[in-house]
Amino acid sequence: MQYIIRNTHENYTAINNAFLQDSNLKPATIGILVVILSNKPDWIVYPDEIARRLNISRNTVDSHFKILEKAGYMRVVKRSLGKGKGSEVHRFFSDVPITDSYFDYLKSNLEKELSTGDTD
Repeated sequence: MQYIIRNTHENYTAINNAFLQDSNLKPATIGILVVILSNKPDWIVYPDEIARRLNISRNTVDSHFKILEKAGYMRVVKRSLGKGKGSEVHRFFSDVPITDSYFDYLKSNLEKELSTGDTD
């Protein structure tokens, strides 16, 4: 006899099974996305923090981020801070591929948030 036991009363994360069953993703890529999705929705994802939590290299995280981006589970917005001031990166993660229309919506909200300073 086999049973799957889940404690959904405390310290759990509800996620869609789409990425867990996506054959385009490597097991380690799935693990990285689970670590990201288990945080609060407004948690800022730092690749160095992911590498530290999982005891892997930053290069490994970056290679799996490329896989996630190609599969649509991660979308990226890069914004220039002005000439000679560098740029900032905003990453969006989802447990289902992010459609182009939803990404447009996310970018619009990001621009509104950055222009008003309203983070709610």
